[in-house]
Amino acid sequence: MDSSSVDSISLQSSAAGENVIVVIDGNRGKGSLDALDWAIKYIVGPNDTVVVLGVLPEIGKKPAPSCLPFHLGVGTSGIWIKLEFSHNEMTPSELQQAIGRKKREYQKFLQPYYHHCKQREVKLDIRLAAGYESKKLAVEEAEKLDPRWIVLDGYLKKDKEYIHKNVDCHVALLKEKGVATLIPSKITGPECEEWQTVCRKIDDQAFTDDDFVEELPNSPKQTPLTPSSYPLSWRTGFPRAFSLGEIEEITNDFQNVTLKDQNRIIYTGVYGENQVIVMCFRADDHSASLLKIVSRVRHRNILNLVGYCWIGGSIFLLCDCPEGSLEACLLCDKAATNLSWNTRWGIALEIGAGIQYLHEEFADGSIVNLSLCSCNVALGGDSSAMLCIYETTTKQMKIDNDPQDESICKNIDMNEQLRADIQDYGVFLLELISGLSRRLFEKDGQSLVDWALPFLEKNILSPILDPRLTVTSDPQVVHMARAALACLNNDSSHNLTISKVLAIVRGNQ
Repeated sequence: MDSSSVDSISLQSSAAGENVIVVIDGNRGKGSLDALDWAIKYIVGPNDTVVVLGVLPEIGKKPAPSCLPFHLGVGTSGIWIKLEFSHNEMTPSELQQAIGRKKREYQKFLQPYYHHCKQREVKLDIRLAAGYESKKLAVEEAEKLDPRWIVLDGYLKKDKEYIHKNVDCHVALLKEKGVATLIPSKITGPECEEWQTVCRKIDDQAFTDDDFVEELPNSPKQTPLTPSSYPLSWRTGFPRAFSLGEIEEITNDFQNVTLKDQNRIIYTGVYGENQVIVMCFRADDHSASLLKIVSRVRHRNILNLVGYCWIGGSIFLLCDCPEGSLEACLLCDKAATNLSWNTRWGIALEIGAGIQYLHEEFADGSIVNLSLCSCNVALGGDSSAMLCIYETTTKQMKIDNDPQDESICKNIDMNEQLRADIQDYGVFLLELISGLSRRLFEKDGQSLVDWALPFLEKNILSPILDPRLTVTSDPQVVHMARAALACLNNDSSHNLTISKVLAIVRGNQ
């Protein structure tokens, strides 16, 4: 890369502010700017400089590219686009036409951003580059600019680990419009003030943001949630450490026992005006590892941690109290009837999104949950689904080489456990389709899978459909059935991932 060309652009940065790098797929056009929207909304502050790196993989590809820089002003706005094309098969006129197209395209898309940033005293530095790998380009620019954040377009998901490994700043990967996976810096970790500030900013808008609300025509207006009505786990300051005295007060001196077995005791309680669940585990390597994992997990489709208390030989974990479990709803005819096929399909997607986060997007490595079934799926008041991971959760270490965690999973084949999770998700889909509990199913000595699988293989769905739902021709049921069959047939020769399964559930494959 022509370093002198980059340096000349970088002089736009303000000494008073800091740099934020946004890396996008330049060929996606306006859709790629969702990453820029997110960065401006949650990360960028006054006097900061936003450096947008647009990578154009389809232009100028050559095994050994040599840089041919072009500097093109966009209108009179003061935004400059830096185009770097490799020598290729294009004639000079074709190359000029390609440059002109990209210039006009970004001139149109970026004008609103320029005016918005100017009002907020934020500077934009837009660069397009062809003939370079996006991940290496991002790392190279990070070495020069020393940014505090790098934000990646969702289409660059494959670059996430390489970039995080080779930079010293926080990384955010856009999942969908308005939603990103955050990965803390290796140097400062999630305890630094900058990280906490961004998390609080996201928390404050997590349940009120228009990006997450899709209104139907003529639907009644709903009153937005206020910060005091958020689940505790999503409020500023949580999760946090609780004292034993607070735990005693919450559980009415440990009188509110709802479950007791050889592994744990579960209490219900009240903290402030909020219902919570308190789980008590014996303090050992496994429960210590569990606390370390769940304190880092944060996803809207997972029952997140509210707080913890480690005292003596006991570890207490607190989480939000849901309306009930999916299994309980399926066992009640009235509640099951209210779970329409559309609702059940939505639950399948939500739990799948939670698994996708645990398998593919958690910053410190893959997490496997060994007990996915309807009894471990919590439902909120609006039938939103959350996966409970407080049973037997194991993490595959990739970044955190904690000996304690390694001792928990040293004898576990993680690929085998990932496949087992996929198969369990298939059984979970069967529970949604049939309305039957995997745990409680009993029919002529068969398991739920043994009973249902022959019908799935023959594409005969009517015998396994929940008879309490009168509509039987919903295409979403077919999508779930196809996904269930794919999951149940998953083995070492297939290695089906949760992302591929969700594509089947959505009907995309």
